[in-house]
Amino acid sequence: IVTDSLTGERLSLVNMYLPQLGIGAATDANGFYFIGNIPDGKQAFRVTLIGYATVTRELEIEAGKIITWDLKLSPSVVEMDVVETTAERRIRYDTEISTMPISAAEISVVPKAVEADLFRTIAVLPGVVATSDMSSQFYVRGGGGDQNLIILDGMTIYNPFHALGIFSIFDADAIKEAEILKGGFPAQWGNRLSSVINIRTREGNKNRFSGKLNMSQVSGKALLEGPTPWDGSWMLSVRKSFFDEVLQNFVRQETPFDFYDVIGRMNVSTGESGRLSVHSLFSGDVIKPSSEYDPEYQWSNAAYGMSWFQVLENKYLLETTFSFSNFLGELRPRANSQITPRLSEINDVYFNGSVTYFRDNGDMYGAGFMFRLPEYHYSFVNSANFARDEVKKSSETGIWFKYKIKQFRPFALELGLRSDIFSVLSPNSADAFEPRIGFAWDINPSLSFKASYARVHQRVITITNEDDVVSLFETWIPVPNDEPSQEADHYIIGFDGDITWIPGLNFNLQGYYKDLSNLVDYNRDKVDSDDPDFARAEGETYGVEFFLEERHPKYYGLLSYSLSYTERSIGDFVYNPRYDRRHSFNVIAGWKFSEGWDFNVRWEYGSGLPFSQIIGFYDRLRFTGLFEGGGYIDETGEPYTMLGSKNSGRLPTYHRLDVNLSRTFDFESVRFVAEASVLNVYDRNNMFYYDRTTGERIDMLPILPTVNLRVEF
Repeated sequence: IVTDSLTGERLSLVNMYLPQLGIGAATDANGFYFIGNIPDGKQAFRVTLIGYATVTRELEIEAGKIITWDLKLSPSVVEMDVVETTAERRIRYDTEISTMPISAAEISVVPKAVEADLFRTIAVLPGVVATSDMSSQFYVRGGGGDQNLIILDGMTIYNPFHALGIFSIFDADAIKEAEILKGGFPAQWGNRLSSVINIRTREGNKNRFSGKLNMSQVSGKALLEGPTPWDGSWMLSVRKSFFDEVLQNFVRQETPFDFYDVIGRMNVSTGESGRLSVHSLFSGDVIKPSSEYDPEYQWSNAAYGMSWFQVLENKYLLETTFSFSNFLGELRPRANSQITPRLSEINDVYFNGSVTYFRDNGDMYGAGFMFRLPEYHYSFVNSANFARDEVKKSSETGIWFKYKIKQFRPFALELGLRSDIFSVLSPNSADAFEPRIGFAWDINPSLSFKASYARVHQRVITITNEDDVVSLFETWIPVPNDEPSQEADHYIIGFDGDITWIPGLNFNLQGYYKDLSNLVDYNRDKVDSDDPDFARAEGETYGVEFFLEERHPKYYGLLSYSLSYTERSIGDFVYNPRYDRRHSFNVIAGWKFSEGWDFNVRWEYGSGLPFSQIIGFYDRLRFTGLFEGGGYIDETGEPYTMLGSKNSGRLPTYHRLDVNLSRTFDFESVRFVAEASVLNVYDRNNMFYYDRTTGERIDMLPILPTVNLRVEF
């Protein structure tokens, strides 16, 4: 187990490397690592993690004996007059091909849209598309927004956004790390077609009481942490909105926002290498426009969870998670009778257990079981003016197994199988078998080739109309039991490695193809109540991604590029979804140019997104009174916009430059940090949409300066 010497927090992504053998491992979320198949005799180990002092040590390895080496890493201070510093080399020897870790430091280095935000950081990665400045909603490799599984400390979060999607509900200060899986999932992940966002919160300071206070132009927040009497720690993060003037730049109208979020965690040690943790999250949003003719929106999340981690005999790893998650969203009409109320509520009970066994030769077996008991309550009026108010109970169970073969260096192979049995209490239950295969070949110590295949299914969707510029309200519903599961097949190949002549420079190149079937799509041709609300669709997405990253104590650099093609088809009708961006390019640079000073810059470019063009207007009749009274109608109809071929147009290209400057002041045990950011430095008029009623062009963010003040103690 690897921990921080000052806080006692377990450290993940620590590189445990044997330079003479060219092998190693990275610590997991619990600080645990295992390296097998090491030759007898003295072996040199090199332990590195950006922000911590490097540890080098020789250990005597004996055949048939497990060596336990727990260590504490000390945070390092970068002295500007020191010329020789150590860059970080990532461990390459593994089979995961599309998994990208995100540290707290990487979240902070991205210039801030008012506040640091995890989802804004995810949007700079290759294969991830954000469609506007106004929302942190993202789309991964041609998948819809509801195809992303969001996990916080094992708890499923269904609506992770504040204020119409402008921010996520996860305070960046409370996040220890995250990882995004963009495809080719290992067997333990399922029930989403496109991605998994696995977020882990800070464990808390195990050695002393400490905290952070932060004030921005939008909100105030506080994070407190400290030890518990039971050889553990706790952490509490609270954020509350105060000012909404800056938010008006995002929505371009007088719209009072009010939001809050609370994240809590407590840990207790269970032996030398075990831990029991309790987690919680609460968030709420209220949007109440000044005009009585505009509806009121409310959203809330409440999640509770408990997890247990234990290492037995240094080769068995046990993990269990139990959680409850609630999401409630409501749209409440006021003076406008044309707006109908909507409601979406989910109550989700979840359990997951797994065991992992590490063999002496480096191989690994893993197996697990999960069950979920979700209840969906939704109420809305569809496009045919037909009201639906339903409560749906469901059940999901899944078992998985995987075997990772690492004894035949330089090759590694991971074989996995997942079986998800949906709605087992229903006579119309459906079985879903999902094979998973991963392969890795270390061509040399600095270059690896990888390939992966995975089949995944999904049985929950959101009701959205893609022609809406901004989706203000999304209703979660389960796929009916008598309908087949949505399905995706992922095919991925790629290379990753190090540029050896530049220490710390890593690259990744991947090509992918994703075949989508049995998709549930909104039926925009619905006319009367007998027509279905949804239509079955097929799809495919493919592309190439390149990622270059420099990780150094004094500077940081990132370059990402994506070339992507995405299509959907309903029968013979083929179209590009609104998040089909052909080219995406991001550059980030961070520099500690003097002691206490940090400068970060980001430039992003995106080719034009699809949209449906207007071809005319007419007065639509609903014929609601045709068969009543005298068999005639006297209504004049209501204005209706006629759209051309779906998403046949393209918006102009998008590009923007953001900068951030921070200054740190240390006074004994207190640290002050002042930050200033400027978004859209050269005031680019990036088009958001055309107002279909007035014909007015609506642009995204103008040049926007923001400031933040933070106190740490």
